[in-house]
Amino acid sequence: MINSPDQSAVKLEKDADKSSQSKSIILAIVLGLLGALINSIPIELAYNITLIIGNLTFIIAASYLRPALTLLSAAICIAPLFIILGHPFGFITFGLEALFVSYMRGRGWYLPTADLLYWLIIGMPLTAMLMVYTNADAHGYFLFTLFKQSINAIFYTTLAVILIFVFSEKLNRWVQSQQPPLVKNLKQYLHYIMWIMSAFLVVGMCLFLSRNLNDLQQQQFEDKLNISSQYFARVVENYIDDHKKAVSQIANHLSVIEPSDYNETLTQAHKLSPGFISMLIADQNAKIKFSSPSSLMESLPKSAESISDRSYFKQAFFKQTLYISPVFLGRGFGADPIVAISSPIYADNQTTPVGIVEGSINLNIFNQVNLYSANDREIALVLIDENNNVIFSEPTLALTTLSKLNISYDKSKPGHELLILKSHDLNEKRYLFRQQTLSNGWKIYAIIEHKQVLQLIEQQYLTIFISLFLVFILVVLLADQFANTLNRPLAFALKELAHGKGQRGYQRIPFDAPTEFISLYDELQQSKEKLLKQQFILEEKVEKRTKALNEANKTLKELASTDSLTGLHNRRFLETKFSELQAILSRNNADMIVAMLDLDNFKKLNDEFGHLVGDNCLAYLGALMKSKFDRRSDIVARFGGEEFIVVAQHDEQNGVLNKLEALREEIEQHIFSHDEQQCFSVTVSIGAMTAPASYSENIDDWIKLADEQLYLSKSKGRNRLTLEHIS
Repeated sequence: MINSPDQSAVKLEKDADKSSQSKSIILAIVLGLLGALINSIPIELAYNITLIIGNLTFIIAASYLRPALTLLSAAICIAPLFIILGHPFGFITFGLEALFVSYMRGRGWYLPTADLLYWLIIGMPLTAMLMVYTNADAHGYFLFTLFKQSINAIFYTTLAVILIFVFSEKLNRWVQSQQPPLVKNLKQYLHYIMWIMSAFLVVGMCLFLSRNLNDLQQQQFEDKLNISSQYFARVVENYIDDHKKAVSQIANHLSVIEPSDYNETLTQAHKLSPGFISMLIADQNAKIKFSSPSSLMESLPKSAESISDRSYFKQAFFKQTLYISPVFLGRGFGADPIVAISSPIYADNQTTPVGIVEGSINLNIFNQVNLYSANDREIALVLIDENNNVIFSEPTLALTTLSKLNISYDKSKPGHELLILKSHDLNEKRYLFRQQTLSNGWKIYAIIEHKQVLQLIEQQYLTIFISLFLVFILVVLLADQFANTLNRPLAFALKELAHGKGQRGYQRIPFDAPTEFISLYDELQQSKEKLLKQQFILEEKVEKRTKALNEANKTLKELASTDSLTGLHNRRFLETKFSELQAILSRNNADMIVAMLDLDNFKKLNDEFGHLVGDNCLAYLGALMKSKFDRRSDIVARFGGEEFIVVAQHDEQNGVLNKLEALREEIEQHIFSHDEQQCFSVTVSIGAMTAPASYSENIDDWIKLADEQLYLSKSKGRNRLTLEHIS
């Protein structure tokens, strides 16, 4: 069944639409993957604060593709952020951004304007709402996040527009845009260009300077943490060591005096070591005998007279060693959290203790120690024992003494590990920290709330935001003035030149205009006068020569691509059309065949029968090849002399190979006559190679291999087809 021209045209249009749609989908996926790759390596600005650049790819997609494909590109692009940020909110905010920008671009809006409008009316309110409903502590970095998101968006959008300017021509050659073209007047174009360049430079420079400033601040914070933690650790260690020495000295003194002097000695020792909230002496039965202050014994209940269950008695008495306990709750002498230091007491020349002496450290003393150790109140200190019980903490941290320190670590950013601290009200806060471990197993954490770092950066981002607003106003004013300065003299000059010289002549430009405009206006006036004089002469010449040129062009076009003897295409046509066929077959993952044909012993034929007979043989071969390879995509050309070439798509049925073999047999069987008395026949040798079309874009690579096969055919006796397939 033969299709009508209209049906063929409709089919071609449908094929073109399918090809364009396929290219659009591929573009969306490629841009999404490229954005995902960029987003997987974010640019760090400060502690756990990154600059997202990869989103520029779905902004580029929005300028070419419809909202659905733009959303596909955005979904692929945002996927790594789900892993990095740890929550799916990017799919909501950035996904809506892709849809909104693509939709507004389809309505004729510029990309930066559409994106800025999105963040003002949708993006920032939506981000604020997500923060409030998903994070109770969001108020600490609320404004910072909003500023950072919007400034980040402005940066990657302006960068995307700049890339579109640079690569638009190449993209337009490959894929047809699904978005309508933007119609710009001069004022709009100036707004667009000046705003893009100003915003990109302002944000880029500010972010660069901000990063350098943040590096300095980061170093300052680290220095503060190191100094505070080391100083507090040294003070606490000295404090504990002094009281350990005091208890050891008291125990040694008690071991050489009479038990009757214990009470007085204990009282005097307590006066010399006021850091103890209380002190006591217990006998070998763990019964308290003396205390300081002595008044504590008067109010001591019977149930509290024995300390046999206390670790500071067991360790000092049974292991006979100086012992410092973890923090625990007092009993009998008070209910305050305390840390006990104890040591055994011996009698004269005995190896078995007769009791212990113990001093309870006043933990409130660390409040006074911290007043001197941390002048910078940005830093908070936490002291815990070897069992992670809180000994001391800043009141602002809301940690209960004796409670377990509930901490974890945020290791999402290598090198910038943050400490996550939960207080008794279950609030989680992140801190920059330094840890110091004391010789007795206690640990000190010096911490600075991460929110304080964000507040400093928030001020920088607010400055950037205000700068962008001022730059935008300045750009609008300058662009308007600049456009008016250019538009008015141009409009006046064009109007004057349009109506012709007339009776009043050309008027001078009445506005301030660049000297180039005035010079151009004068030259155009003179040129118009000359053009009018030449117009009539040229019209006659043009009419006469148009006919001649049309005929000559038609003839030249045929001669340029056709071999006059055989009627086949020539080598020039072959090299031009080869690239087109190779590109189409490569995109379709198809195979291609290149065959070289050569008349055997052609020189001998010319010598014996004359060149006219040889030309007749060549003409016959050309006509036969043209009839055999009649597909529109087939390329049949005379390569030179008696050599011919065939380039075509190679299919699994070996259709082209079968045609080549049939061609060889038909030539072999054809009988030529000369002078009506002599008859002769000719043969042809064929060398062919097949390969995926993507094998090479250079025709010489294909011809070289086909020529090698042709040489094999000649060397094996001629009149045969030799084939090589490259996978």
